[in-house]
Amino acid sequence: MGLYFLIKLAVCAVLLRSTPAGGYVYQMIYDCEYGDNITDVVFFVKNIFNQKLCTMYDSRVGKYVGFGEYCMRNADHYNNQAWKMIQRRHQVETLCRYNTRLFRRSTLDRKVRPIVVVHQTKPADYGERSMLECSVLGFFPQEVRVSWLRDGAEVTSDVSSTDVHANGDWTFQLHSYLEFTPRRGQRVSCRVEHSSLTGSLEVDWDTFELEAKYLKKTVGIIFFFLGFAAAAGGAAYYWWKQRFDFSPLRREEQTSHLSEL
Repeated sequence: MGLYFLIKLAVCAVLLRSTPAGGYVYQMIYDCEYGDNITDVVFFVKNIFNQKLCTMYDSRVGKYVGFGEYCMRNADHYNNQAWKMIQRRHQVETLCRYNTRLFRRSTLDRKVRPIVVVHQTKPADYGERSMLECSVLGFFPQEVRVSWLRDGAEVTSDVSSTDVHANGDWTFQLHSYLEFTPRRGQRVSCRVEHSSLTGSLEVDWDTFELEAKYLKKTVGIIFFFLGFAAAAGGAAYYWWKQRFDFSPLRREEQTSHLSEL
């Protein structure tokens, strides 16, 4: 509820920036400022009349300060209201520090692990120039480091990368590219370092498709030679059978031929 209230105040401040003709605009803005240590919170309540700061409550001094004679009288009036001063002191905790914790959990302390995918940008055989893409997706916060490894050694040449892009859902993405020539038995990896990870994350390029392509070629060649050998063996057997046919009918024909002689 506190964060929603702050958002409403900010919207009202934007809508009331301009003074309507012949009218007056009075604004009250609650402002919380803090550093890395959320215990050091400064709470301001600013009363603005026609875009000019009139009075301001400062939690560091614990009272209102006025700017100008009329506004100084208003500041004294506010400071003499015990209930208002108690409310302001409590708001340092209930409004500022409470929402600061929510803000830190949802932004500064939020961690989302990246999803890493490595693939070829276009098909290429071993020995042909190709490119790998490492897509690092859906991570938070924005700071990330991506590098390439070849057989465990970092590659520094022929590497390019996009800028870190916001996805619109409080996550980011980045794409890194490596130009290289694939070699059989070579291990190529994309290494990602991010605050959401306990250590670096290494994802290997999967060469299954390339190996499957070579396996298909090898199997095709083997079956071709097996078929060729079977055909050649069949032809040789047919020729041998025709040349040296020892069937009973053939022997009878040969015996009859010899008797005639």
